[in-house]
Amino acid sequence: MVTSVQVRTMVARGNMMVMTARTTRLALPVLLAGGLALSACSFLGGTDDAAAAGTSTRPSTSTTSTSSAGTATSAPAATAAPTAAPTATAAPEPSGADPTTAGGPDRCHTSELSGSLVQGDSAAGTRGATLTLTNSGGETCTVYGYGGLGLIGQDGSALPTTQVRSDAVTPRTVTLQPGQAVSALITWTVVPTGNEPTTGDCEATPGRLSVIPPDETDALSVSWPAGPVCDAGTITQDAYGAA
Repeated sequence: MVTSVQVRTMVARGNMMVMTARTTRLALPVLLAGGLALSACSFLGGTDDAAAAGTSTRPSTSTTSTSSAGTATSAPAATAAPTAAPTATAAPEPSGADPTTAGGPDRCHTSELSGSLVQGDSAAGTRGATLTLTNSGGETCTVYGYGGLGLIGQDGSALPTTQVRSDAVTPRTVTLQPGQAVSALITWTVVPTGNEPTTGDCEATPGRLSVIPPDETDALSVSWPAGPVCDAGTITQDAYGAA
């Protein structure tokens, strides 16, 4: 037989069990939410640490300037000061120039030569002269080709000069013993051309002729025995041959 006291005890224990189950159902979502929150905090902290340890991806700044076309540019280089006008021209010699062979005589250098110019016969509108180069050194040397020419004014200034190489004489090597010479015929016109004046002198009268021997860069100078050279100083020259 169950007493009233036992009934109250059983009811009380049942209520505790119900409360316990109810409490468990309420606490479970709270625990799960807390676990997720802790997991999220741990993930975010790892991302921040990785970012702090990594290399910055911010683009670097270049100091190279570019033009509107996108091509890198730099400050312009300094420009060299202009030089004085040359007094003679030395165009490249024809094919086969400077045929000095190993063990043979060297070419004649400007310092080993002396020059002279002797005016020749005149034709209608044309003048001519013989240009001579003499081996004034103490060694045997060779001459081949044409060299260069330049007219010099009475005041020492360079005058307009155009050298034309004639094919009337085939270039060949000439060997010069000390005291021997080579010569070349030069011709020019005294007839005004283009805008040159037809009365008086067509051009300024030269005082000297600057001569660059073949394959050299230094010039020697000879007296100019004639008057002005028309056609802007055009001179036709044969190749040097034995004098």
